[in-house]
Amino acid sequence: MNLIDSLTEKFSKLPGIGPRQSKRFVYFLLTKDRSYLKELAENILNLKDEVKVCKSCYRFFNNYGGATSVCDICFDNSRDNSVLMVVGKDADMENIEKNHIYNGKYFILGGYLPIMNDNAPWVRSKELMKLIEKKSEKEELKEVILALSLSPEGENTIHYIMQILEPLRAKFGLKITTLGKGLSTGTELEYSDDDTLKNALKNRS
Repeated sequence: MNLIDSLTEKFSKLPGIGPRQSKRFVYFLLTKDRSYLKELAENILNLKDEVKVCKSCYRFFNNYGGATSVCDICFDNSRDNSVLMVVGKDADMENIEKNHIYNGKYFILGGYLPIMNDNAPWVRSKELMKLIEKKSEKEELKEVILALSLSPEGENTIHYIMQILEPLRAKFGLKITTLGKGLSTGTELEYSDDDTLKNALKNRS
């Protein structure tokens, strides 16, 4: 396999990228000078050094070589500790944050539960339960918002999370809600606009 085909194959493994688009990436890079390619390669290599996973909410955050193990949102004492929003991925959380419609804490599941696939690696369900129990025992947590995309996988994940959280809901009297009217079926949270997110959060139930 030559270098063009090898790079094309690697780009095609990125989410939502097919073989044709992958090859366009390679040909685009061939038009750039060496300094651009060097900077791109260095940025990719530095990802693991400068970007860490928060030990509390599991979002990716820029650590810049620091010693902290939690992100700025989890560290922020001005945010509402009584509400925890569970989202599927970092991009969903970033979309909510940029619209300034929520001031609580987050938990990143890391994906969705595929339908009809019992062998699929599962997301952070155990970590979620552990965090909720810890926050509830401190009498901090009052509500868990399942802010997941209304795709088939998202709805399947909501159903699963509701089931595993039922013992904690009963034990601590937690309020567990889902996003309300505003999000239409099939909607990806990552691409939802400001008004849609506001209405969905306002009308959660």
